[in-house]
Amino acid sequence: MRVREYLVLFTLALFWGVSFLFIALGVKDVSPATLVVGRLAFSVATLGVIVAVQPKLIAGWRRYWKLGVLVGVVNNVLPFLLISAGEQQIASGVASILNATTPLFTVLLANWWGGDREPLTWQRGVGVLLGFLGVGVLVGPAALHFAGNNVPQLIGEIAVLIAALSYGVGALLSRRFAGSSPLVGPLTMQTSALIIVIPVALLWAPPTHLPTLRALIAMAELGILGTAVAYLLYFWLIRHVGATRTSIVTYLLPCTALFWGALFNKEVITWNSLAGLALVLLGTMATNGTIGLWWRRYAAARAARVSVAAGSGNLES
Repeated sequence: MRVREYLVLFTLALFWGVSFLFIALGVKDVSPATLVVGRLAFSVATLGVIVAVQPKLIAGWRRYWKLGVLVGVVNNVLPFLLISAGEQQIASGVASILNATTPLFTVLLANWWGGDREPLTWQRGVGVLLGFLGVGVLVGPAALHFAGNNVPQLIGEIAVLIAALSYGVGALLSRRFAGSSPLVGPLTMQTSALIIVIPVALLWAPPTHLPTLRALIAMAELGILGTAVAYLLYFWLIRHVGATRTSIVTYLLPCTALFWGALFNKEVITWNSLAGLALVLLGTMATNGTIGLWWRRYAAARAARVSVAAGSGNLES
């Protein structure tokens, strides 16, 4: 990866990481569903402007609109609502760590996923166990108590975990967009999600006044930077460096989210947050083969050094 590609990668991690902070700020003033409506509206409007300038980016969308509706529900409506609702009870940094379990759910689901099935190897199984052990460390004793003051927090954590599961299903379904124009997937699923979530917002908490400036700023950031621009950067990286290298953003995202939450929302970074983060990221690295790749590279480099040393010894003798 070149410097430009690293810059895009870190920018994407910052945009997605700070989104958890803006969700936490937004739900202080509006309902989770209203926040999601605003987020999707800003994103669809941004992508719509881009398509108006370059219509070819959405060429052939009619073939994919049904898939867009399905993925919109699974990959936008459900996780956006669940994370927004969850962050009414838990810190944005904690939500980002729980959300980082998405690759673990994806690996588990891929083991039974029809024609695209990816068998669950023992390495991936160990990775999944490590990742969910990290969730246990993060949630802590609260998971063992279903009464008292810990219940709202536990419900918030479960909501974000279900969102991560939903993202995992969405990731597998999104494979069916392969071969489509660059913005067909993002625009069809987000437009569908916006249409679906509007009545949900009206039923959840009918707005009685205009959103505050803070809520509007949160919606704009989440929609423009955290969704529209982030998707553009994400797919740009996939085209230029491949899906494997792009997945590095999974490791960076919760780290940036913890940083933003502590800096701007005075969230305390506890020891179990850091320990849970380490285990979740270690599990994710094991499931996607990163640790195995690093070990093979180390072994190859070590073998090469031994070979060179042996060759030098023979020449001296």
